[in-house]
Amino acid sequence: MKTENLTVKHKTNTNLNNYVANCENNLYAWLLLALTTGVGPATQLKLIHHFGSATNVIHQDFNTLSQFVNRTIARLIVDKVANHEVEKSLTWAASGPNRYLLSLEDELYPKELAAISDPPLVLYLQGRIELLQQHKFAIVGTRHPTGQGAENAFKFAKDLANNRLTIVSGMALGVDCHAHLGALEGCQSTIGVIGTGIDIVYPVANRELFAKVIDQGLLISEFALKTPPLINNFPRRNRIIAGLSLGCLVVESAMDGGSLISANYALEMGREVMALPGSIYNPVARGCHKLIKTGAKLVETANDVLEELRLDKIVPLKADTPITHPVLSVMGFDPIEIDKICLNLNMSFADVCPSLLELELEGFILNCGGGRYQRIFK
Repeated sequence: MKTENLTVKHKTNTNLNNYVANCENNLYAWLLLALTTGVGPATQLKLIHHFGSATNVIHQDFNTLSQFVNRTIARLIVDKVANHEVEKSLTWAASGPNRYLLSLEDELYPKELAAISDPPLVLYLQGRIELLQQHKFAIVGTRHPTGQGAENAFKFAKDLANNRLTIVSGMALGVDCHAHLGALEGCQSTIGVIGTGIDIVYPVANRELFAKVIDQGLLISEFALKTPPLINNFPRRNRIIAGLSLGCLVVESAMDGGSLISANYALEMGREVMALPGSIYNPVARGCHKLIKTGAKLVETANDVLEELRLDKIVPLKADTPITHPVLSVMGFDPIEIDKICLNLNMSFADVCPSLLELELEGFILNCGGGRYQRIFK
């Protein structure tokens, strides 16, 4: 398909009436097809390939289109029922800074995503669009990580961002959130792919994160404005996360976790799939263990990721020097009860508690509740 540079980059001076009135405008045609209810990406692409362009498709009469799609869809396209949605999208793009609409034929559309079997016809973007041209890597995982899982997501994202990788994730609670925050502390920033309209903040608890990503990173959606967080949207979002990225790292996941959908998409697309191992007693490590058993790369450090992607290290990644403390010496990788710590150290509860508080405040252990603590290996 021929690639053209569309007019989104100087959209501020655009006359919206001209967009709607002039069907020769490619962006208008792509939006009209993308926003027509009942016309999925596969059907849209079939029509575009047959007629040569999105503009040619929307110029066809009812009888011609009916030869390729059912009569209901043909009527929707001919009658241009999505006109109002197109106008709303163009208004959104023109009403604020760093807002973009990219069609599949735009030269700024990411080539990795364009190469998948069902790429979005149009992307809504807000933020630093130049991040699309960088090396990108996905970090995903459960919405309910352990303390160690959250720490791992943050640290891996920061280290990889400092080594010229833009971190891609899904803006969800848990691992996604910590991955975005870690990347924002690094040099290369982050891309958040959402399963709603780009004007919707979901989950609401991540409102501050959304603001940071729009300011310092890039937010992406394929969905029309005001699209709510419908359950079927999120697997579609996951295919974009995988499609944008050189590879995908699963930090923590249950056996049936949604992050495994991203990993499976990555496998289907020929991307590198990696996973962090965890405790055999940790239910959100089992999805990672399943991936490793079926061929995913077992990853222990950010260096492992860079080596698997065959990328040179820019910032040396060294493990922090472990501290020596009696309490830490009797703590393994799994949560441990205070009574067992006391028994192993032959110390009283009153003597151990101050040490636990000190180590927790310094970030070396995590209070898991129920009188259990877990060591954080940095």
